[in-house]
Amino acid sequence: MKRIHFIINGRFKHTERKIKEIEEAFGDEFLVWVSVTKGNGHAIELAMNAVLGGTDYLIAAGGDGTMSEVVNGIMRVEKSKRKDLIVGLYPFGSGNDFARTLKLSKKLSDLKELIKRESAHPLDIGKLEYVNMRDEPAVRYFNNIADIGLGAEVAKRVNEGKKIYGPNFDFFKATVLGFLKYKRKQIKISSDQFNWTGRLLILCLSNGKYFGSGMGISPQAKTDDGKYSITLAAEVSLIDYLKNLSRIRKCITINHPQIIYKELESCVIEPVGKECLIEADGEMIGKIPLRASMLHKEINFLMPDHF
Repeated sequence: MKRIHFIINGRFKHTERKIKEIEEAFGDEFLVWVSVTKGNGHAIELAMNAVLGGTDYLIAAGGDGTMSEVVNGIMRVEKSKRKDLIVGLYPFGSGNDFARTLKLSKKLSDLKELIKRESAHPLDIGKLEYVNMRDEPAVRYFNNIADIGLGAEVAKRVNEGKKIYGPNFDFFKATVLGFLKYKRKQIKISSDQFNWTGRLLILCLSNGKYFGSGMGISPQAKTDDGKYSITLAAEVSLIDYLKNLSRIRKCITINHPQIIYKELESCVIEPVGKECLIEADGEMIGKIPLRASMLHKEINFLMPDHF
């Protein structure tokens, strides 16, 4: 009998009900374990232990933050010990941007069908080597999007604010305030395919297409091509943002002289002057200098065959 380990976000107010639903949906056909997180970073430890314990399926139950921590726990285990592992997402968080990219359903019945059909496909994972807020070398992995500049400031503002009116409003408000208060930083990007130096508003390194609760910032991103898509915005104003907001939400490229789209396998990003912050999958993690690379087809992930 196949073993399924769910890691559920304990901050969700209906956690006990979700656990019961999971056990009722899968208990007759699978050996089911459910672990509940107790705070930030706990899903990393739980995921690592689940992989080492020999589970067949590891499912993140929650939003983008839970999924990101589960991925980071998986990546702490050497690849030979997780080569047969299948990873999945049961999305019921606030943003669900990665689920939006993969067109994942919020229904447990659909997740169960993916598992029964073994509908697993290779997924690239981004690797970030950077400096944390204590000025120590650090490594972080991301499955969706990492960004530098305004995005990190927006994520910090959202995470520290009161979440009253829902994620779409929270991110919109934080973005508008960010445009009004953020001071662009000088950075230098170096790679074999692309080099750039200038005043940066935001730089997104994307495996998925969406971030910030439904903002389609990287229309050209693919999750299995061995590259991350970059979306670079330099001298872009709040008016430019508001004029193009509908295109961003529809995940359509923007024709603007100060917006650049590229695809890279790796690059180095350095500050030219003041420090510049990094955000990965909704969490502010540190600052540049940064070396970013893409690990091609690193894990097997449950997703629809038509994706």
